[in-house]
Amino acid sequence: MSALNSLTTSLLHFASSQLTRQGAKKMLESSKQLESIQRAKLQATLTLVAGSASGKQHNVSADMSLEEFQQRIPVTDYDHWHDMIVEQQKSNSPMLTSEGCERYQPTSGSTSKIKWIPYTQAFLNELDGAISPWMSDLYSSFPGIKKGRHYWSLSWVPSDLRNQVSESINDDLKLLPWWKRIFMARTMAVPEAVSLAESSEESFFATSCYLASCTDLSFISVWSPTFAMSILQLMQEHRAAIAEVLRTGEWVEPFKTLTYLEAPKNLEAAKIMAAWDGEISPKITKALWPNLALISSWDTSSSKGWAEKLHAIFPHSGFQGKGLWATEGVVTFPIGDKYPLSLNSHFYEFEDLETQEILTAWQLKEGQRVRPILTTGNGLLRYATKDQLLVTGFINQCPCLQFISRIDGVDMVGEKLAPDVAVNLINEFDGKHGIAPVTLLALPSNEFRAKPTYALLCSGDDKAKAHGAELSAQLENSLCQHFHYKLARELGQLAKAELLIVDDAMDVYTSHKIAGGMVAGNIKVEPLVLWQSEQLPEALKVSLNEHAERSA
Repeated sequence: MSALNSLTTSLLHFASSQLTRQGAKKMLESSKQLESIQRAKLQATLTLVAGSASGKQHNVSADMSLEEFQQRIPVTDYDHWHDMIVEQQKSNSPMLTSEGCERYQPTSGSTSKIKWIPYTQAFLNELDGAISPWMSDLYSSFPGIKKGRHYWSLSWVPSDLRNQVSESINDDLKLLPWWKRIFMARTMAVPEAVSLAESSEESFFATSCYLASCTDLSFISVWSPTFAMSILQLMQEHRAAIAEVLRTGEWVEPFKTLTYLEAPKNLEAAKIMAAWDGEISPKITKALWPNLALISSWDTSSSKGWAEKLHAIFPHSGFQGKGLWATEGVVTFPIGDKYPLSLNSHFYEFEDLETQEILTAWQLKEGQRVRPILTTGNGLLRYATKDQLLVTGFINQCPCLQFISRIDGVDMVGEKLAPDVAVNLINEFDGKHGIAPVTLLALPSNEFRAKPTYALLCSGDDKAKAHGAELSAQLENSLCQHFHYKLARELGQLAKAELLIVDDAMDVYTSHKIAGGMVAGNIKVEPLVLWQSEQLPEALKVSLNEHAERSA
């Protein structure tokens, strides 16, 4: 990196740290007047919705009280808004609020394979209510991030969706205010244009090349720690090709289609990649990125183990967990070791998971387990997520919440599979070649499997087992119809799914539950189960290990 570019980066970081400080100050002041801030957020959203098609349908007025709002508007999910969002997309005219909407961000749902979340300007402004105070805290807590460029992994879209969406779907800079767009564009280690490649594989390779060339990298922000691990694995597998790109400044086969991007060139990094023995270790991460000051990723629930592995590979870097930020909105962000509610973003309600009572943010008490209900500037009213949070304390009046788990479904690396997906798979495969599916198993990695995987546990005879490979391919194809699963597979975070055919799958299932302390007569077969390796029956371990050896 040239001295001029280094100076420019330092100046931009200085300016950004000063500007984001205002967001942190606003958040702290707001935390002392939680109820009034939240009531004002609700009124601002109702003003946007009133008069729109949605406002008329839901009998919304700009001056309605909180009590009237809760009486008239039910707690909703995506299905409630689906038809109106589709109509808004088709007509290109506002339906949910009075604002226009040019960007729809895809995510996966349980009953709908893809959900399209409208991103209006009001909604983007709400997201910035979390970005500014978080970034301010990062600059204060990890000053080393000011000394180099940053890598932000934001939106990734599966290959077959890239021709179905506008270019802005991958342009995450458009999520930010104008001054942040300038800052990000000049301090990003990886140009945003990599997301416009024809396939995820090409985007992934280009990302790896740019990261390898960025010897002044000071901050990595990813959602799932397995995504960062996948980048390292790709760099390992393609280290010779990456070294050649960095040596020549030219793209190599089979990635010549990336010519719309200027290939990175760094002779020093090329030598490091060429000399790498392939072991993913602190030695190579320190050699490539000696000034890395911070990695940010999920580190709770099923991501905890992966986060620990990732941090072990980067012992010279600091590490910080993510708050709860979904495509539909932001709930919490990290400040130090706490995760306060982003009270200046949306209007929040919470369902007490023990009593089912609906509470406002100012009614929360420490120790409650709750799920968030969001009312956001894009017109999604009382939108319930499927996340379980624990109220851990307060900053002034602002509640702090810790992510515990998804309420239903399994989410090992961000694939977000729900029980009804498993039910559909069980119905789809029932009777094929005589098999009888029982449950879909989510299997974390172990000493035999480098990556987590899914397995459909079925009963079947030897004839059925002979069709195991064919049926496994069909299972993988069916699972890839779901947005986040397909994305996790393309990013190398999950191994291929398989069918596990045993003589008596139900006996395997019930024996496992009885061993866990359940009474035989009370066992209810769950369509989707997360089973750790140590919980698996011996017969199932044998089948899985045989499959892992064949796959290897």
